Amino acid sequence: MRGRPILGVLSGFMFGLFAAATLFLYGVVPLASSALWILPIAGILFGLVMAWWAPFGGSPDTAGAADVDDD
Repeated sequence: MRGRPILGVLSGFMFGLFAAATLFLYGVVPLASSALWILPIAGILFGLVMAWWAPFGGSPDTAGAADVDDD
């Protein structure tokens, strides 16, 4: 897998967890709702997809280094 999958999982989980907590604390979703479990899991999956898809870094030949010939 390319990218940073561990970072994607952790950040996706935290995003889903805080989104679920926010929805619960503002009274949008009751405590017995399954959405409070679905959001962190969806965040993990979204984090994995973003870690696989996002262009983190680049290949060494396209890093922006200029070719300099020392003659």
